[in-house]
This record gives sequence, structure tokens and C-alpha cells, in this order.
Amino acid sequence: MSVDVPTVAVVFGAVTPPQGDVVGLQVHLGCTKEVSSFEVVLQNWNGKYSPNGPYPIVVGLDGSLSVGRGANCPLLLTCRVENVKYQSSPTESYLTVKGRCWGERLFRRVVSKTCENLKGEDIVKELLDYYIGLSHIRNGVELVESTDTTYTRLQYSDTPVMDILQEIADTADNSGVIGYDFRIAPDGKFEFFPKNSKNTAISLSERLESSEYSKDISRVRNKVTVYGAADKSIPLDKDEWTESLTPTGGTWIATSGTISLDSANKIKGLNSIKTSAQNLNYAACQLILNSGNEVDADLYPTFNLWLCRDASFNGNVTITLYDINDGSAAYEISLGAEKWFQTALPVGNTKRDCWQVLTQFNWHMIKQLRVTCWFDGVGTGSFWVDGVFFGGRQYSSMQEDMLSQNSIGLRELVEVNEELCSDLECESHAKALLSNLKDPAERLTLKSTVIDYGTTPILAGDTVHVNLPNEGVNGDFRVQSIEYNVDAKMQTLEITLELGREKPMLADYLYALRSRTSHLSRYKSAKH
Repeated sequence: MSVDVPTVAVVFGAVTPPQGDVVGLQVHLGCTKEVSSFEVVLQNWNGKYSPNGPYPIVVGLDGSLSVGRGANCPLLLTCRVENVKYQSSPTESYLTVKGRCWGERLFRRVVSKTCENLKGEDIVKELLDYYIGLSHIRNGVELVESTDTTYTRLQYSDTPVMDILQEIADTADNSGVIGYDFRIAPDGKFEFFPKNSKNTAISLSERLESSEYSKDISRVRNKVTVYGAADKSIPLDKDEWTESLTPTGGTWIATSGTISLDSANKIKGLNSIKTSAQNLNYAACQLILNSGNEVDADLYPTFNLWLCRDASFNGNVTITLYDINDGSAAYEISLGAEKWFQTALPVGNTKRDCWQVLTQFNWHMIKQLRVTCWFDGVGTGSFWVDGVFFGGRQYSSMQEDMLSQNSIGLRELVEVNEELCSDLECESHAKALLSNLKDPAERLTLKSTVIDYGTTPILAGDTVHVNLPNEGVNGDFRVQSIEYNVDAKMQTLEITLELGREKPMLADYLYALRSRTSHLSRYKSAKH
């Protein structure tokens, strides 16, 4: 296949070397995970590009690189010179110029700020406008595309801008699919767009001189466990046990005094449990859990309750837990009068030293709980209990794919995400991760010296269609990176494409769905 010889145009500051001085040129275009870079080797006869020469090329200059064929020489890179190397001998003199695209600005600044209730695109624009100074508008068109994700809170301390952009790109979703790409376009503009949304019309059929296709299982995870917030409780409704004297799962009784349901003095819900004593040494109430509803305190490591007492009590309160064998564990607290106080006590085998245990106690089978308020001698008064629950367990879900496990072996992933506030949300997220990670990733490396892209070069982040009958490949691949390599001596332009194909990460909408005007937005908080 006949193609035109390569054409290059190189500019560094006010210096425009002629194409005859270009010995070699390599442009590497990347996106999201890396920025683009370049290397140019120039003839440097008589030191004309040296610092004391008539056309000095020095570090810090902005420039541009254009590469094409024949009359077509489109812009590939708006760049900055970061490294120069001069080499000379009695017969030869060369200058090697290296640098990166204007994306190098993403590595100059760190950010300390808090973003609250901002859409993903608004965070990106703020970084570009106030920290980086990269334009994101071309001919009046906004290049940072909208997301469907609102971040409730992102807090950063001396965090590189590049890291923040990558976090937004990795977590924001659009129309049900998670994942964005960003790149510095050839004209130096910043583009932010959903993955696989930039399609190139360039056909690679019959223009490939070599190809390497592989499947990689290193990313495969076929058993996924997701842990959420440590807020799971028994009961799930943290006020259920104190809304009735006979709640689901148990029964309240008075062990000293009388017990009643009180709708007047409460801190949560509709009711509280009131215990009254008249001319007694103490007042006490007790919740007896039904058989099968015993609590494992190693799974639920905190015992929580609200208490309020009359001033007639002396302020000493005893919390007593009983297991299925009537073994007991007691905890003493002091409580102020005439107002509600919340108490969270550590429970479980790791916290047993905090409790007074007179006999052997089974922390895995807590059957009863009792609250006792004491008088100094004999007294009369009432106390109230509300919002009783065992909590502190992480929400969780485990999902696995047996077909993948049988094929390539067990490969596990554990993720902790404190945004997830129910087992259902953990399950939804685990299923989304499993669907994305259970299959091998596909990789393609393609090389060609005959691809002619006219005035529209292939860029990293583009999607190209590849048909390789011998390898059984026929589908769309994402350009992870691409290199344009000009060899002046051989008069060739070799293009190397690194392509990848992975299943998209489907948004699982595990985050709170909240009505915003006429649409639903996904809300997320930072993972760090």
C-alpha cells in the first residue's frame, strides 16, 4: 500500500526548525493515567540551537508538534520543553529535546480544600480555572462534559491535582456507566468525557503490519466481598425495641416497680419505656429477647441506649446483660437528672474487661438486658429508656461467580466503602464489581507504517474498531496510548497503538437517590 512520506512541523518558543533538521521524532499520547510526552532529535550544526547559538532551544519553552503525511500535517501536541541534551563530536552535533504536553501543569499544584454537594464536572472546572489555568472551552463549546454524580463531601489536604482528577474520573458515572477519561487535546485544551464516547472514523483493516493480542487474568476477581458503614444494628430500626412493651423479638418487664409505655417523655420515635418505683430501694426494667433473637456481641460490638431519670435517684445506673445460661455482665455509669443522655457501651469478648463478670458469660448469646436506677436508701421516682439497640456491625455482602472460579481459580477482592448504608447497597455494589472484574481483560498492540489519518489523528481515549480474523478479534477497543514515531532517515511514520477492552463498570446507584428538580442525581462522598 503506497502512502505519502511523513511531514513534521516543530516549534519551540520562537524557534521553528526546518524539517531537514529533524532526525527523529516520537510523540506518546496518553490520557487519564498519564499525560502525553515527546522526544525530538535535531541536527545542531555549529551549535545553532545551543544556548549561545542564534536559535537557542532551552528548558521552559512552550511549543507544538505536528505530524502527518504529504500536505496533511495536523497538530499532535502542544508541549513544554523540560529537558535538553547536547551531543557533539568532530563530525556530528545533535540536540535532544524532551518534555510533556501542557498536562504537566497537573503535577505542579497541590490542593487543600473541601468540596461539598458539587457535581463532578464542577469540581473539575474549579481545579482547571483556579489551580491549573488550562482552558476547557473550544469555539464556545464546553469540553468538560457533565456527570450524573454529585459528591456530598470531598476533603483534600496537600493532594496533587492529578490525583483528584483521577478520583473523579474513576468514580463519576454517566447514563448508568461509571468511568470518565481526560486528556490534553492537541491544541492544549482540557477534555473530560465518558469512557468510550470518543469514536474515530479511522479504519485499521488491512493497514496493520504487526499485531499482538492477549487476554490477561491478572485483574480478574471472581469472589467479591464488600463491607459498608459500621452502622448495622439489632434491631435494624434502632428505636423498635422501645416503641412497645412487646416489640418484635422480645418483651419488657419491670423487675422492681412498674413499667409502662410513655408517649409524653421520649427522645426518639413515638414512645419510650417508663419505669416507676414507690418507696423502693431501686427501680429496674428488663427486656427479655425471644428464643432465636439472641445477640452476638462480637458481631455487634456496641450497646446503645438513651436514659432519663428523676432527680430522686442518686445518679448511679447499672446496665446488666444476661446470656442464655443466666450468666451476667454488669456496667456501672453515672447519670445526670431531668434530661436525656445517650450511652454507648463497648461489648463483646475483646471488651469483656470493661464489664463486671461474676460468672462465665457467653457474649455470643445475649438473651436479656436490664437497666437499674438506684436510690439513696428508699425512694420514689421514675426513669425512662429509649432507642435501645446493639450496633457497630459493618453492612456487607459477598458475591461470587463459580464459572470463573472453575475456569481460572479463586481470585478474591475485598472492598471497604463506608458510604454504603445497608446490606442491599453492599450487595448492589458487590454485584457491579463482580460483573466488571470476573472476565479477563483483552489487550492489543498494533503497529503500522501505512496508516493515513489525514487531518484527524488518533488520540488516546478514542475508540477504534479492530477486525483480526486470525485472532478471532472483531470489536471496539479503547486507545490506552498511541505513539507516533518519525524516522527521518528511513522516511517512515510508524504508529503503535496500545488498545484495551474491559467490561464497563455499571453504576449500581447504591448512593442515596434524591430528587433534584426533574431528575435523580447520584450522591457520593469521599473514600478517604
